[in-house]
Amino acid sequence: MGGGHARESRVLRLDKLKALLAGREYSTAAELAAELDISRRTLHRDLVLLREMGIPVEGDRGTGGGLRLEAGWSLGRVHLNEAEALGLLLSLTIAEKVGSPLLLDDLDSITRKLAAAFAPAQARRIRALRSRILIGQAASARVLAGYTAPPSAVPGQLLDAFARCRTVLVRYEDRHGTVTEREIEPQFLYYSLPVWYVLAWDLLRGDIRAFRVDRVRVLRGAATEFRLRPAAAFRAAGEETARTL
Repeated sequence: MGGGHARESRVLRLDKLKALLAGREYSTAAELAAELDISRRTLHRDLVLLREMGIPVEGDRGTGGGLRLEAGWSLGRVHLNEAEALGLLLSLTIAEKVGSPLLLDDLDSITRKLAAAFAPAQARRIRALRSRILIGQAASARVLAGYTAPPSAVPGQLLDAFARCRTVLVRYEDRHGTVTEREIEPQFLYYSLPVWYVLAWDLLRGDIRAFRVDRVRVLRGAATEFRLRPAAAFRAAGEETARTL
């Protein structure tokens, strides 16, 4: 019970800290700590948490340096981190590809405006992620015949590893029903409506492999960072007509 109360108090304190930062051009650490009635050490821990939540708090160097929110980082009162922003952009792109007359007329325009609404540093990171996502043609009847929705936890874990450039351990079942365990670098994502693929560097095979997300049975992060490899080979693994997000 005490732990729950402590978590609730921290959540309320973080909300107040966000409000203080949003309401001023800048504040000093001493001012914020005094207003929140916490130590400087606790304040710095809270600032780390805000940054991990995707809220870009900027700080000037030096003892009296000011703290501020990066200008233009949010959409009105909605605060999105990179993974959430990328997920929203993916959803809009998929909606546009479906082409339903019941959807909004100009999703491409909305997508551009959404991408432009983020702060410059955040927008650069999102653009870098979008350049690693390929949108291809709809899946064939043969592929659809064996398609099932992936386990609910898998897409989010893969997207997180993809965005953070971290390897993942997967248990993968191929089209013949053979199950193998692999450690992979999720370098690119490829969408063939409604099927998602990970275009990955397979550390077991030492080569590029495409993994259908719905065939990933078990997934867990390996917490090992990887560097992006030359993009051309991964693009070639998709369709010639595939375009980036």
